[in-house]
Amino acid sequence: MEVNAILSNPNTALKAPETTMPEIVFVGHQCNFSQSLITATTQELGYTVSKVLSSFNDMYKLISQKGGDPTVLVMDEPTLRDLQDRDRQFLLELGDNVAIGLAFGSVAFGVACYNDPALRTRSISIFPINVRLDVWLSIVRLISHGGSYVCPDVIAEQASDMRHDPNEDICLTQRQIDVLRLVADGQPNKRIADQLGLSVHTVKLHLHNACLRLGARNRTEAAMRFRASRL
Repeated sequence: MEVNAILSNPNTALKAPETTMPEIVFVGHQCNFSQSLITATTQELGYTVSKVLSSFNDMYKLISQKGGDPTVLVMDEPTLRDLQDRDRQFLLELGDNVAIGLAFGSVAFGVACYNDPALRTRSISIFPINVRLDVWLSIVRLISHGGSYVCPDVIAEQASDMRHDPNEDICLTQRQIDVLRLVADGQPNKRIADQLGLSVHTVKLHLHNACLRLGARNRTEAAMRFRASRL
């Protein structure tokens, strides 16, 4: 086949052998990673091989079959929300050569991920799923070349969320403090979520991050340490 024929047919140029590990792997719902978005992304990055997976479990299978890691891994918010402990550990233990990106739907979740110490050690890129195509392509291109990107809205919201009560000596965000106050009052996660206008999952994320910062093993111990810090 002539070179001109290959260049005129992107699908032919992008087709990879079955044994090849895709350079860019997208994990998430098809409505977030549509075929048109993936095609535009792949063409923007040249002859990069990409693949879309519907679940993190498919990632295990892919890596097991191909015997290697992708260069870039991009997940949508629902995927990261649903990660089990073993999935999260697997994600954090991927080689340093794997660039990880989170395409979030809500800024609050992006902030929660940005505040997660374990995720920050991996320099995970955090950006919105709903952006203009040219912005999306610029972000993914940056990540694929070894860069890291965090949405300015996430940084601004995180800075606002870091405001502390003048009497607080512990390093917690305002949201973590709000959640811990209600935990210390004996409130369950669902009621805390209702009172603060958050999802139950977001409440759990705030508790998880608070436990990490306080060195607590669970929500009860975190609440006890929080209460002790107020005495």
